[in-house]
This record gives sequence, C-alpha cells and structure tokens, in this order.
Amino acid sequence: MTELSLVAGFIYLLVGGDVLVRGSVALARRLQVPAVFVAATVVGFGTSLPELVVSVQATLDGYPGLILGNVVGSNIANVLLVGGASAAVYPLMHDDRDARRNIGLMAFSVLLFSALCVWIDLGQLAGAALLVIFLALMMSSLGSAFGGKEDRDSTTPLDWILGIPTRVASIALFIIVGVVFLPVGANLLVQSAIEMAARLDVSDTVVGLSILAIGTSLPELVTTVLAALERRTDVALGAIVGSNTFNVLAIMGVTAAMSSEPIPVSTRFLWLDLPVMLVTSLTLATVAWKARPIGRGWGISMLLAYCAYLSTLYLVA
Repeated sequence: MTELSLVAGFIYLLVGGDVLVRGSVALARRLQVPAVFVAATVVGFGTSLPELVVSVQATLDGYPGLILGNVVGSNIANVLLVGGASAAVYPLMHDDRDARRNIGLMAFSVLLFSALCVWIDLGQLAGAALLVIFLALMMSSLGSAFGGKEDRDSTTPLDWILGIPTRVASIALFIIVGVVFLPVGANLLVQSAIEMAARLDVSDTVVGLSILAIGTSLPELVTTVLAALERRTDVALGAIVGSNTFNVLAIMGVTAAMSSEPIPVSTRFLWLDLPVMLVTSLTLATVAWKARPIGRGWGISMLLAYCAYLSTLYLVA
C-alpha cells in the first residue's frame, strides 16, 4: 500500500501542478501581465509547486527532516539529474542578459541559505528574512517587466509545452483542479515517505533527499527535456535556475517561518548534502554565467555524479 500511495501522491502532484501552472499563465494573459514576467516566474517557480506543497504538508505534520531534504535534494536533482538529462539531449546555453541576472540571483540565494545552515539556524527569523528577499526580487522583476525596458514577443516560450487554455471556464477549471489536487498529493506523499523511511530504517531527511526530491523534480525534468528536444535551451536553463532560487528562498522561507521550532540541521547534512548542493549550483552558475555551452559530455558526467551521490547517501545513512 505504501508504494501505491507514493505513486498516487506523485500523480496528484504532477497533474495538479501542471494544470495550475497552465491556468495561472492563462489568467496572467487575460490580466495582461507582461510576457517577460510570466516567463521568468512560471517556468522555474511554477514547476516548484510540488516541492512547496510537500514542504508545507511536512511542516504541518511535524517532519522537519523531510522539508530540508526535499528542498536541498530537489536543488541537487535539478542540477545533476534535470540539467544532466537535458544537456545529454542538446547542449544547454543562453545568450540573454536577463539570464545572467537570474543565474546571479540563484548563486546568491544558495550561498545565503548555506550560511544560515552553518552559522545561524533555520528558525522563524531566518524564514522571514528569506521570504522578504524573495518578495523583493519578485517586485523588482515585476517592476522591470511593467517598465517595458525591453520589447519582447507577446508569446512566452512555454506555449508549445503547456497548451494554455483560452476560455474563462477552462481557466477556472484548471486552477480549481490544481488547488484541489496539490494538497491531496502532498498528504499522500508525506505519509508514504514516512512509512518508507521506517521500512528502510533511514531518516526522513534521506528519503526527502532522494525519493521525494526526484519525484517533486519531475515537472522540471519534463519541461527541460522537452525544451532540449525543441532546442529551446533558454527555457531549459531558466527552469533549473528559477526553480533552485524559488526552493531556497520561498519554500524554505515559508516552512521555516511556519515552524514553531528551528528546522534541525544534522552534522551529516553539513558535510555531505549541503556541500554537494553548493558545489553543483555554483558550478552550473559559473559555466552558465560565462555563456559556455553545457554539452553532452557534461550532461552524462552530471548524471553519473547524481548516481554516485545517491549511492553515497544510502551508504552513510
């Protein structure tokens, strides 16, 4: 039953996240929100909805290890699994000035989060600070978009992937289904993960870093691989960068602010998982900042590195 509930939870999350993103994009279009803002937020942040609802559910149920594992594990999976798979299909690169800004924000967010884990804690004050920074970045992006600094095509690069609804009734249906499906999937997933951790005799953090991280990263994987197949490498790279930024600022911000006690950070997490996230994220940021293509050789190496990380994770659990 645990495996069936786990699969059902993933399905609910994937369907709910997908239709909610479609409905949100369509609603933004009808409200005439600039395409540049929609593309910059929905691509990366929309695909992080599964991580958000799972982390909130884990907070409500009192499993802080799942929260930290899900966020950090998702960031590692985004770079090594999602980025590696996409690069193996078609080299990732960008030639957009806005992309460099987003890459810099991701690097800053990861460094800030790491500093909080090592030197302070992940309590309510840290959560509030992360949320304030996230909201400030969103307001800056929105102001830039409405300021019309650059002329962009009115069509976002996600249209060919999402199949955005156009009728008001369809938009409302998509949003309602997404809002209902996401918490149902999160509840199933969290309960299944806890049962699986007990069965495997590992901590809930390890399950969050592996099983939950891979499952909740499936939207990013689908989006980026499809984008790579269509040679839309700007979309693929943007989804990874945007999702990682959202994970450490918004998701950790919300869950830390909601937690009555600081989220515990284990010693093993500090010497294994956090350094892996930091090194992979900053390596991706450095290569992408220099506008160098991340080719198939890099992609295969990243996939092998991810397999090695998962093996190490369970060996030292």
